[in-house]
Amino acid sequence: MAKNKIYYYNDELNDDFAGNSIQTKEIPSDFRYVNNNIFYRIGAFLLYYGIAKPVVWVMMKVIYGTKLKNRHVLKKVRGDGYFIYANHTGDMLDAYRPNTLRLFRKNYIIANPDAFSIKGIGTIVKMLGGIPLVENDLRQHAQLLGAIETRLNEKASVTIYPERHIWPYYTKIRPYTSASFHYPVKFDKPVVVMTTTYHRYKGLLRFIKRPQVIQYLDGPFYPDNTLSKSEAKTKLRDQVYSTMVARSEQTKQYEYRQYIKKET
Repeated sequence: MAKNKIYYYNDELNDDFAGNSIQTKEIPSDFRYVNNNIFYRIGAFLLYYGIAKPVVWVMMKVIYGTKLKNRHVLKKVRGDGYFIYANHTGDMLDAYRPNTLRLFRKNYIIANPDAFSIKGIGTIVKMLGGIPLVENDLRQHAQLLGAIETRLNEKASVTIYPERHIWPYYTKIRPYTSASFHYPVKFDKPVVVMTTTYHRYKGLLRFIKRPQVIQYLDGPFYPDNTLSKSEAKTKLRDQVYSTMVARSEQTKQYEYRQYIKKET
């Protein structure tokens, strides 16, 4: 992809630039959100910790040159399940990074059904922590909530991208609703914010055109139980959004991709 690639957008809430041609399929009605079969669990453990986690760690360092700031934030939620909210600016980067934050705890990601629509890899995506988002089927939505509760009780983290759509290398924070903040309010769990930013390499590495990724952790933020659920969702959303905006504006970022709004 050329350095000066330009994306033209109309709607910051709904436009998507993932760039894939996946034909989204409905999640099967018999989909098992939590599979307790012993052989499945062994296979998932070996795949996640024996293969994916070390490979992903190397990719984060070598390909993306990632640096993580404020790792100490995770100590504040040690011993508890929690949510991670992050801006959605990459496909593989966003899928991989949350899995490297803690060495001995698994991360799960609430993902669009697209991730489960490629023939032959749906089970692998699930083994690696993918949880398909289903909103229109009440029975499946109840199973989704049950799966999230199970993972939180295991002291795992659950990652959510409230912007929903991928804008590659975007250096600002897009507006998003409070809808996804239903989960931490419902389960009364803390929220950690992870903001991804992009910068030019310096020194001996300045010849690399791809931007270096620097990510910041902030929080934790907790649901305000003195408010109604709707108000608590809005307050939590505003805290997370303002935190992301502040981090994204903290230093000048490298616009590896340009985004221009179409004239109406």
